Amino acid sequence: MKKLIAIAEAIALLSALCSCAVTDLLTVENGGSVSKYTDSAEPDHEYSETSVDQLNDHAYKLLDDLKIADNEDNVREDIEILLDDLDILTDDQAYAQTESYLKWGNEELEAKYDEASEAAYVAWDALAFVFSKGYASEEYSHIFEDYVTDEMAEYYTSRGMNLARVEGYASVDYWVSDEYLDEYHSVSYDDSLSGKEKNLQCAEIYLNILSGYDHETFYEDYNRDYTPQQIIELAQAVRTDLIPASEKLLDSFYDNKYSDDVFDSPVIAESLFGTVQQYASQLSPEIKKSADKLSDGESYVIATGNNCYDGSYTADLPANNSALMYIYTDNSYYDLFTAIHEFGHFHSSFQDDTNAYFTSTNLDVAEIQSQGMELLFMQFYDDIYGKQSDAMKLLKLSDITDSIVMGFLIGEFEYTALTRYDEMNAEEVLELYNEIMGDYAESFPFYYVSHMFESPGYYISYGVSALAAMDIADECLSNPQQALERYEKIAAVPVNSKDVRFSASLKECGFNDVLSEEYIEELSEYLIQYAENH
Repeated sequence: MKKLIAIAEAIALLSALCSCAVTDLLTVENGGSVSKYTDSAEPDHEYSETSVDQLNDHAYKLLDDLKIADNEDNVREDIEILLDDLDILTDDQAYAQTESYLKWGNEELEAKYDEASEAAYVAWDALAFVFSKGYASEEYSHIFEDYVTDEMAEYYTSRGMNLARVEGYASVDYWVSDEYLDEYHSVSYDDSLSGKEKNLQCAEIYLNILSGYDHETFYEDYNRDYTPQQIIELAQAVRTDLIPASEKLLDSFYDNKYSDDVFDSPVIAESLFGTVQQYASQLSPEIKKSADKLSDGESYVIATGNNCYDGSYTADLPANNSALMYIYTDNSYYDLFTAIHEFGHFHSSFQDDTNAYFTSTNLDVAEIQSQGMELLFMQFYDDIYGKQSDAMKLLKLSDITDSIVMGFLIGEFEYTALTRYDEMNAEEVLELYNEIMGDYAESFPFYYVSHMFESPGYYISYGVSALAAMDIADECLSNPQQALERYEKIAAVPVNSKDVRFSASLKECGFNDVLSEEYIEELSEYLIQYAENH
């Protein structure tokens, strides 16, 4: 049953999936005096009155309507109401997450987020149960064919199973998973522990997390059309070809006479999302349409200060076919990189109206949509960064190349660890990590990579998607219109659909087969030549 619930986990992951010309910009400074989210303030989001109890009322109505002959219209209406209920609960979860992250460590807001996450998690199972009952009915089975699989139906209609029991099992499963994450965050943010102590304790937690996964189905949970073995084989080509390319790009960056200014006197956008809106609007009518949504100031929050979660993400809001961006800033050059990256997710979200119940996000394609947007913006660097432009282009290409390297190395580690977890202790986990990561382990100690604990198997998506995004890198600078045409095709892929696959999507959108040693070698040659010429 653990693997069936993996679909429900996508809901949690999706909410995990960040002076101004935009007048309603919300900047939260939890370390300072400006804050819209203080301990005494009411949350901006007006939460719905939908709850699991109310969803259950609708679920029981569906179960009753299934018993009535010639009642198809009411059955279909019941289904739509339940789908809407789950969408609303998923929206509430996203807002609760944002409020909690704005005041990271606030126990009251964390509890509120946990409650909202559990509600969405349990609600998914409730729908799966009643839809399975419908699938098992003689008269209405055909209506539910798209809602359940035979495996799901077998589980949810087994002897002794009822709605209360299904929800109880889901609640326990949620809290077991959440307990491990709480332990991880507690250790990784504990300033009293040394890095070595954090690594060791987190390795113990990691082994417990891996016990809930099966290496034979590890990638199936992410709807991938490539295998872990392919990733391990290509990881060697990444080491051989792309690590030298990354080093060459970085060397050229530091040789640039303005490289020190990037860190010491970075170009900081006076209006972070005003800048995104200004240049995104020049790309295409569709991207402009998404960019214009930023002007309402309700589509994002910008967090800064020591008491905020220091990552960034974009959460889908399926009830409104919208999205919410959370952007952490530290007044560095990276702030605009992050805003552009999350805007890529934001833009693509409007082209995907998948209900929360059906959501099974293909992260491999989703990250192309964000990384590709970053590369498209390189055509505006001269205008944005002025004399620092060439240095910033080198830094951006180095940044995405490192995403490939890190993605493949961590991907190799995760799968290898999963195949051996029952034979290893914490020390051996760390030995394996250090062996595979090589020099990168020093900059990215084991406890630092939160994705491995929050969503095992996720991280390789950064690697394969960056490989694909790099397929338009040259065009972004030499033929931006042609790059845009391919980007808009991949941006239109509904990544939350369970039918989306990485390699198939690339082929359909005119991208090369990037999961090959030949492509990696050619990319390396291009990047090294670019570095030498700049």
